Amino acid sequence: MNTTQRSESMNAFFDSFVDSTTTLQEFVMRYEKAVDSRYSKEKKEDFESRYKSRILKLGSKMEHHGASVYTKNIFNIFQHELVKSSQFRRQKVKKTGSCYEYKVSSCFDTRDNFLVHLDLDSRTGNCSCCLFEFQGILCRHLLAIFHFKNIVEIPCQYILRRWTKEANKGCGIYENRPSHEVDDEKSAALRSLHVCRLVNRLSHFAEKSEEIYKVIVGDLDQIYQKVSMMETQVIGIMEKDCGSSQQLMSEVLSEAVESQSHYISLTTNIGDPHVSQTKGRRKGGQESQSGRFKSGLEIALTHTTVKRRSCQICGGYGHNKRSCKGMQNSTNVLPHNVE
Repeated sequence: MNTTQRSESMNAFFDSFVDSTTTLQEFVMRYEKAVDSRYSKEKKEDFESRYKSRILKLGSKMEHHGASVYTKNIFNIFQHELVKSSQFRRQKVKKTGSCYEYKVSSCFDTRDNFLVHLDLDSRTGNCSCCLFEFQGILCRHLLAIFHFKNIVEIPCQYILRRWTKEANKGCGIYENRPSHEVDDEKSAALRSLHVCRLVNRLSHFAEKSEEIYKVIVGDLDQIYQKVSMMETQVIGIMEKDCGSSQQLMSEVLSEAVESQSHYISLTTNIGDPHVSQTKGRRKGGQESQSGRFKSGLEIALTHTTVKRRSCQICGGYGHNKRSCKGMQNSTNVLPHNVE
């Protein structure tokens, strides 16, 4: 797994538990829930890898060997490479003692061709595709050469422990931790996982002989009876502690409510802030009603005084010659020489 794949894998894992609105307190609680779910999933995968049989497509010894050592997911990848290896043809390039060099190419894609080096004495080899160096799983090109050279099992140097069913065997998670940290910090799922690992270690000894099996079963029966008696005592103590803790919690909550109400009464009233314009251009003195900036001529015209219109007859303001009272009075007076 490269750096980008690891980062994306972690992001996808936590996206189902946290989001952008998650507070710090909620993150701590959800993080523990996420870890517990991962441990539960690990137990399920470990059980399926150990006790469920695999569906074989070829039925070869190499496939049987891979199904017996690899976990479920890793075997599916190995099986895919093993099936694809039958689609490749080989061409010998050179030979030096027990060392061979082959050019392996696909029967369907001419671009899929790589060089494979093989030391037949040590049963070691490498391919130019570097799949084993990247993922730790044999590639289809090297498997094709193994089949050609009658290597029917996976060489031990190509079986990485972290991909096998025995990866969790003997992996103690409490050996280097103080006892008080174990009791206080570990969740229920982690304790259950630890017990399952210990029992798995015992199961390997039970396979060896009938006497060891009887000793393990007898001791486990005694442990079961002892734990059952402890469980009833622990449940009674927890019920008493639960009642006292609930009473204490109610007292704490009542005190918190009183202090909160007292604090609210002492605080001053704070009004809403002024509304700020968030969209559009801010209107100023040099902008018109449409929002555009005024030119210099428009600004000069707004500051000039507008000349008021006057009456053409009397020279007054507020009327014209048609509504002028002086004009009306002059028309009503007749001249003296008119008989």
